[in-house]
Amino acid sequence: MILIEKQRHSLGKERIYNSQPQQLNALQRLTNLLNQQNTNLQGLLQLIASEVCGAIESAQFCIIWLWDCQAEKLEVTATAGIKPETLSLLKLINPHTGLLDQVFVTGAPQFFQEQTRREDDFVILSCPSVERVFSPSSMYAVAIESLQAGRLGVLAVGNWKNPCAFNDVQQTCLNVVGEVSAIAINNARTIQALEEREQQLARQNEVLLKQNRELETTRQYIQLQNLQLLEATQLKSQFLSTTSHELRTPLNVILGLSQVLLRQRTSTLSKQQEEIVQRILNNGNHLLTTIDDLLYFAKAETDSRSFQVEEFNLTTLVLKTVAEHLFIAEEKHLHLGFHINLNNPLVVNDSVRLKQVLVKLLLNALKFTENGGIEVKVEQVSNDRIAIAVIDTGIGIPESDLENIFEQFWQVDQTTTRKYGGIGIGLAITKSLVEIMQGTISVTSKLGQGSTFQIELPRVVSSIN
Repeated sequence: MILIEKQRHSLGKERIYNSQPQQLNALQRLTNLLNQQNTNLQGLLQLIASEVCGAIESAQFCIIWLWDCQAEKLEVTATAGIKPETLSLLKLINPHTGLLDQVFVTGAPQFFQEQTRREDDFVILSCPSVERVFSPSSMYAVAIESLQAGRLGVLAVGNWKNPCAFNDVQQTCLNVVGEVSAIAINNARTIQALEEREQQLARQNEVLLKQNRELETTRQYIQLQNLQLLEATQLKSQFLSTTSHELRTPLNVILGLSQVLLRQRTSTLSKQQEEIVQRILNNGNHLLTTIDDLLYFAKAETDSRSFQVEEFNLTTLVLKTVAEHLFIAEEKHLHLGFHINLNNPLVVNDSVRLKQVLVKLLLNALKFTENGGIEVKVEQVSNDRIAIAVIDTGIGIPESDLENIFEQFWQVDQTTTRKYGGIGIGLAITKSLVEIMQGTISVTSKLGQGSTFQIELPRVVSSIN
């Protein structure tokens, strides 16, 4: 773009080719400004004004105005050969009525000549109390304008005494100066804008680098926390495994001896003794189940490989599981039934874990049901999904507690005097098992009317990682 601008004012230079070498040298110096990365706009304008005064022999002063977009007026930005305080006394450069306004609005050069001039009219007054309007004998103003930059302002030169100053060659030179000045000013502004943009980008880069360092620090902290959490999890697993083993050994002895006492034939126990031994056996089995549940949390999340996918008959699994819990229902005088509606009873999943889920749901229903009964309902939701529901007529769950029912160690009754025992991890384990089997579990319940726990599973599960 700058090369094109240089070509446009080359014709003007040809017209003054044989003119004074002083003008040519100044014009060449101004043209050289195009190739300089000058971002000091004020210094550039002052240099242009000084070069013009030095190049044009008849020019006693030079003034440059640039358009201020915010103030919407021309502002003096550089002068040479004239004091700034004198500018307000020159009627020709009144921004609204004089020569200056005409040049900027039309873009056409204007040449002013005054034929009559008294000797003291060009005396520059220094007394601030004297209000006197000055007019130079001759003044020539050109627009600072180029194709690339547009119209930026006005450049004017003047002579106080000679009304015939500024001949055609000088006017042509000044016209070229106006275009060259526009290009130089536009280049300076462009470079200044680029430098400001570079500085802004540099500041943004510093901010980003600081944020990256903070993110890296946070990442390292999170990584350290994860390592500590992993270590804590491993310690927990090791503790639970060791504790489970230490508890199981004496507990198995207690359970074994209880069973021996109940089965002996040589010497019979009294009815009261038999009830005591049976109570020991039942509570021992309950304690064993609790130990198994605790051990599950130590291994299930980190050892999903223990799940074995196989094809099995879901109807057979449900019937067998229900049959194993009939005696508990009979002891509480509850009805335990089932309803199975499957076109194809074969499914592909982990039969051991699915039975574990059914057992926990059945035991939970039997635990909280005092009257009525429990029903296991199996049906086909779609061609590739099945649903298993355990429906009871138990105490029910308050609606406000339904969203917490599957949380670990959470119970509806959190008091120490609660009627129903347990540590509150059975349903949490159930949810974990169902999710690993790629299923979902939900609950609906009404207080005092019973609950329905329903799981949905794919008929054919994908491989479990």
